Amino acid sequence: MADTKTNYQTNEKKQILQPKNDVVFQALFTRGKESITKALIEDILNIKIHSLELDKSKDLLNENIKEKNGRLDLRAVINENIECDIEIQLISHEKMLERFLYYWSKMYVANLQIGEKYRSLRKTISIIIVDDEIKEFKEIGKSHTKWQIREEEYLKKILTPYLQIDIIELPKAIKEYEKNRKNEMLQWMMFLENPENKEVAKIMENNENIKEAKEELDKISQDDILRRMALKAEIQRMDQEELIYEARRDGKKEGEQKAILETAKKMLVKGIDIETVIEITGLTKKEIMQIQ
Repeated sequence: MADTKTNYQTNEKKQILQPKNDVVFQALFTRGKESITKALIEDILNIKIHSLELDKSKDLLNENIKEKNGRLDLRAVINENIECDIEIQLISHEKMLERFLYYWSKMYVANLQIGEKYRSLRKTISIIIVDDEIKEFKEIGKSHTKWQIREEEYLKKILTPYLQIDIIELPKAIKEYEKNRKNEMLQWMMFLENPENKEVAKIMENNENIKEAKEELDKISQDDILRRMALKAEIQRMDQEELIYEARRDGKKEGEQKAILETAKKMLVKGIDIETVIEITGLTKKEIMQIQ
């Protein structure tokens, strides 16, 4: 009987991982079946993809990685001439929109080597899925917004098609789905929010791509190493959220700058990398080095 019980425990299916966890998202859409990723990007950008080259760098899923763990994203080249990045943003902070532009710019120039011509640059699209409603977008009803550089009077005139940042507010998308259940982009957002939702089960009856993504998610959820990495990323996210909350609370009592410096100090003590501290607090590297 003891052996039977042991075998049952060994073969017991583990709880499914959450796809909006950065680590899980990256594993599912970079390490999983390419057809799933192709369908996701097509449905978000509303374009036809005839070729997709995924960045499968091994260090993206390194169990020992510290600086990037919990902040992994998906990078791809679409149709041989479009750079595309998808990121799940689970934590909101004051400089979030500036951060989106900064990361887009880094990706834009990444393929231009010293001495190369500007014609080597390619259209670059950043897709950011935010697990919150953005206060600056409060008056915008739709969940998916597309941002480019436009002339202030001639709003239809775009400076260059090379810059595009697509932002999807997940809470808005979930609400929007209730009025537009056939929208495949919104169906993907329902899957990312909760793949075991009864409504997602209904979606999978007609959406083969999401059904395949759910099957792949079930499969990778049994990977113990991935589960440890996902848990580590989730704990780090919770720690960061708590530190941001404390900074905002203490800022009202003691003054904003002092509270931010204290938050940065706590983050460094917890082993959070400097780049993440800069991103969340808005401090400069010099200011952070002075408090270490």
